[in-house]
Amino acid sequence: MSIWKVIKSLKYKQLKSAFFLFLKKPLFIYPTLKATIISYKISQREFPKTHHLNGKANAFRHALWNMIICNECNKWTTDIKNAVLWAKTITDWHEELSPNKPLDKAMDLHNNKVGRKLFLDIKELFDKVDTKMSISFLKKKVQSSVKIATVYEMDTKKGELVYLRELSE
Repeated sequence: MSIWKVIKSLKYKQLKSAFFLFLKKPLFIYPTLKATIISYKISQREFPKTHHLNGKANAFRHALWNMIICNECNKWTTDIKNAVLWAKTITDWHEELSPNKPLDKAMDLHNNKVGRKLFLDIKELFDKVDTKMSISFLKKKVQSSVKIATVYEMDTKKGELVYLRELSE
């Protein structure tokens, strides 16, 4: 998937909204698109048939996406908080524009948040090694992810990845 394909896949309303959002942080355009493509390719490689569904693979993809956005944007700022805040802003924006059911959206937002927290916890892995160690770490987190059925359950699972459906990954 190329950056151009990502852009072409957006609807007019999304493009307009993204334009104004990126006006606030123009240096983060490239790293955000790069992170989106990288996380999609990794998710496709690791979970080719299930990362777009609401199982453990989806939790992996959302957390990974946030981790990579944080890492890529951190290369363009002197303050890691800016990179993490941007990852929250852009992924929250994405969820607001996505046509998801409320529980699906809450799950995605939760896993996005976990991904940002994990990035802060293991930032050194991104800095000193390559993404493979981070992927391995995240895959272990996926194994201990928790199946939930309500938003209330999600509130009690802070720091843990959550999913809605059992799928053969």
